[in-house]
This record gives sequence, C-alpha cells and structure tokens, in this order.
Amino acid sequence: MQLGKQSPRQWLQILAGALLALDGLAWCLAGKLNVGTLVPLFLGLGLLLPVLLARRWQGWLQRAVWRQRAWQALGWLLLAWLITLLAFFWHLARQQLATPAVAPSAIIVLGSGLDGDRPSPMLQARLNRARQLAGQYPHAVLVVSGGQGLSEAVSEADAMRTDLLAHGIADSRILREDRSTSTQENLLFSHRVLARHGHQPDSDAVLVVSSDFHMWRAGRIAQRQGFGNVMTAGAPTPLVARYNAWLREYFAVAISWLLGEY
Repeated sequence: MQLGKQSPRQWLQILAGALLALDGLAWCLAGKLNVGTLVPLFLGLGLLLPVLLARRWQGWLQRAVWRQRAWQALGWLLLAWLITLLAFFWHLARQQLATPAVAPSAIIVLGSGLDGDRPSPMLQARLNRARQLAGQYPHAVLVVSGGQGLSEAVSEADAMRTDLLAHGIADSRILREDRSTSTQENLLFSHRVLARHGHQPDSDAVLVVSSDFHMWRAGRIAQRQGFGNVMTAGAPTPLVARYNAWLREYFAVAISWLLGEY
C-alpha cells in the first residue's frame, strides 16, 4: 500500500480504524480485557486491514460474487448496529443524576473493580457518591457489594469498607457482601444481607448506587431480585473510561435481557 495515493474516504477510514485499534490495545495492555475494549480493537482492525491490504482485498472479493454480496451485507449490518449504538449512547448521555425522592433505609454500593487493593477510578466515583448520600441520609445503612477478582488483592467489599471508614463513615452502618461476581449477584446477595440484618428489602426504600451508565440496568435487575421500592443514584463516569464503559454496557444490557435478568 502507498499511503500517498489514498482517497479522503480512505484516510478517514485509516484514522478511525487507528484510533479505535489503539484505544482497544491500550486498555487491553492495561489488563482491562472486556467487550468494551475488545470490540474497539477488532473494529479498528476491521477498518484498517481492507485499506492497508487494498489490492489483495479487492482481488479476493472479485474472485466470487457471493463474497462481494456478503461484504455488502456486512456493511449494512454494521451500519444498523452503529445506529442502535448511537441511540443507546444518546440515551445514556441524557441520564440525570437526580436526588432520591424519599429517604432510603439502605444504600447499596455496587463494586466496579480494584487496582490492587484500592478502588478503581470508576469505583471511587461510586464511593464518593455513596458518601455524599450517606451524609444526606444518616439513618441509612450502607451495603458494600463486590467479590474478589483474580487480579485483586482483596474483595471489592473490603476495599469499599476501608474507604468509607477512612472518610468517617461509622463501621456500625456498613454491611459487607463479598461473594458477588455480577450485577445480578450483587443485588441478589445484598437482598439476603439486608434481610439477615433485620431489614425488609421487599418493601423498604432502598437506594442502589452505581455509575451513571449502569443505573437503568441495575434498577431493573434489583426489581427482579425482589426489591419492592428501589431507587438508583448514579456517579459520573471518568471521561477516560466513559465511552468504553458505555460500549460494554450496550452489550451487557442485551445479554442481561437474553438471560432474563430483568
């Protein structure tokens, strides 16, 4: 390939492909292997390779009509997918970080990964939001919910408890749920923890704290897990991780629906 002979459309394709591939590669090298990092990587490579290998690619397509039709169909499918993705992003961008309508008896903080034994930036944002709400509702208990990942030194619940204690939240207000590995388990096990400590999660007002993009799905899963009066409060997602997180949530919403989680 001779870069100087590319058309403006091809240059745009190269730029978009390079940005997507580099974004995905950077996150993967940082140890963040998930659909929100792998999709940009492979989508970027999918944009780059047909341009970088233009002659061979065109020759391969021209040798069979079905290949040309399949390539065209794939292009239309990709366009349809991008339209639904942009609509989903637009929906997330309009999420409001509103104050709960009534005082909750419990605040559940959903885990979101650790860096060693410390909260990740996304989890730290959730904890900051939870501490703010704990100050507004001093009679509410806090359930810190999250198990221990393979690369994590402690459970997410323990790391969250340590953070809350360091910022003045009384230990008597904190309940731990340290077994969960998914949003569904977060809420199922937190429901059991609250019931075990004398609360009535089927009827009590309960506030679930998560990231802004996660509020919609978390609220619906909570209802499915038996919370009868559930509210959600979102924490802003750090800009560096925002769009990868939104992309991951796009697929998570679809998978949760297929699995009947809400």
